[in-house]
Amino acid sequence: MNSTAPGSADARPALSPGMARMLQLSAAVAFTVLGAGLWWSWFAWDTAAGTDAAGSQTGPYAVWQVAGCVLSWIVLVWFGVRVLRPFLLTAALPVGFTAAWILTVALTDDSGLWAVGAVLVAGGTVAGNAALVWVLRAFARRNHAGSAAP
Repeated sequence: MNSTAPGSADARPALSPGMARMLQLSAAVAFTVLGAGLWWSWFAWDTAAGTDAAGSQTGPYAVWQVAGCVLSWIVLVWFGVRVLRPFLLTAALPVGFTAAWILTVALTDDSGLWAVGAVLVAGGTVAGNAALVWVLRAFARRNHAGSAAP
């Protein structure tokens, strides 16, 4: 039995194919900007290397920054699974994050190794994001199937 209660899937107006594509493109652009925002808000401002208790030099990023970025990324993908097609979501955040990383690093690297780093950042973020999208979509499908059962 179909429900036409407000907020149910049957009560929502159908979108034309052109409008649906435009909304997907707009959401993909928004998630790309959000991906860049992850880099800028968590990492771009902190470029000073530090030392640990043993006196060894450490990278410029603290554990809390990485953890905060990962948690923020998970939240964005959780929302993205609900509004974007998987391929667009898989690409959007890494493209923005990598582009922001390139803008930060390429301007200060005289060696040219920023290009190697860019490939590694892009590959790592795409692979991690693809796995996260897959897991969260499977979780959402499982929850949706469980809630639809009588």
